[in-house]
Amino acid sequence: MSIVVVGLSHHTAPVDVRDRVAFPAHVLDEALSQLSREVRECVIVSTCNRCEVYAVADDADDAREVLVGWVCDFHDLARADVEGHLFCLRKTEAVRHLFRVASGLDSMIVGEPQIAGQVKDAHVAAMSRGVTGVVFNRLFQMATEASKRARTETEIGAGAVSVPYAAVELAKKIFGNLEGHAALVIGAGEMSELTARHLIANGVRSLRVASRTLERAREMADRVGGHALPFDAAMASLHEADVVVSSTSAPAYVLRRDAVAQAMQRRRNEPMFLIDIAVPRDIEPEIGKLYNVFLYDIDDLQSVVGVNLAKREQEALKAHAMVEEQVAAFNAWLNSLDVVPTIVSLRKQFEATMVAELERAKLAGLSEEQQKRVEALLRSYTNKILHGPVTRLKEAAESGDGLMHVHAVHYLFGLREKQGSGAGDQGPGTPQLQTSDSRTLTPDP
Repeated sequence: MSIVVVGLSHHTAPVDVRDRVAFPAHVLDEALSQLSREVRECVIVSTCNRCEVYAVADDADDAREVLVGWVCDFHDLARADVEGHLFCLRKTEAVRHLFRVASGLDSMIVGEPQIAGQVKDAHVAAMSRGVTGVVFNRLFQMATEASKRARTETEIGAGAVSVPYAAVELAKKIFGNLEGHAALVIGAGEMSELTARHLIANGVRSLRVASRTLERAREMADRVGGHALPFDAAMASLHEADVVVSSTSAPAYVLRRDAVAQAMQRRRNEPMFLIDIAVPRDIEPEIGKLYNVFLYDIDDLQSVVGVNLAKREQEALKAHAMVEEQVAAFNAWLNSLDVVPTIVSLRKQFEATMVAELERAKLAGLSEEQQKRVEALLRSYTNKILHGPVTRLKEAAESGDGLMHVHAVHYLFGLREKQGSGAGDQGPGTPQLQTSDSRTLTPDP
């Protein structure tokens, strides 16, 4: 039984290839249904930056061929179109990769938080369709735990690591928080929109969008929940803005010193924060010399981003160590599944032998209390005999040699259960695995 992942990501494939291999929500049901016929358990993690198919299969090499072929068939792609972009990881490497992905260590921006939820959602989607079992339910639960540890025990997610995010974080340092403040965004491009979204998310009271083309300003304002203004009207009401963001493609300054000086007079020198994320610059640099005017340009913001990224890289080293701990813990659990059914069978066999011998001994001449004492004595004797073999089986499982010892125990004691009756032989519908003390190993919620 092997855990295998086949996929591609921003590390291995351009966006046009990732688009062709993606599994959007409306095809996920059919994809999981088809894939579950090929493997024991499966989960598909599909985001804008990656598409990864996880499977539990009997043979890792065969699984790679099956999964690559299935992905190509499902998307009607020639194998040559994607083969060079795909990666395949097996067993421990596959487990380590999933934990790194969920922890944000494999993301385009180290520590980005969205991927943890996306991995969790992918598992929930597969589990709700009945295509996961004991192994993947435990694996993806531990991936979520790895992600939580990375976020709570390190600062891998701290600090602004995008220019729009850095701009808003700087604004918050000046105003304390942005609730109740007004913002003006000049320009309707991608950077303007991203910054506007961050401003809205951080509670600005009102957000106005101005552009040389009023229609583009309206379109962006509708998308972010702001209000569009003609450019001249925006300049006339400049004094009302606490935060001004400018990102246009204009060849000359769109905001000059005189205009801001007049606005500051009308504001009675209340602080104004200006963010120039245009190249070439939109805001005349002399504006930054005005009293209580705080001006940052793209270089200032990228400097902040660079420092924060460096900090995240340092924190990532701690997160990597945590991932290795989770990998070791999962492998120990997985290896134990090789021996649990054998331990169950061994105990059952000894139990059956004890019961049969008690019946054969015909202890009718003994009192009920005496019979209970004899049975307790035999049970204690049986447990002591089994203690050594059971302990050594568990130790062998922890070292990865459990399967070899399982074969020996089956042969020596003539156990009837077919080897491999643990999680590796359980299909997606198998709900639980019985243990020796009548508890069950159930799929994790």
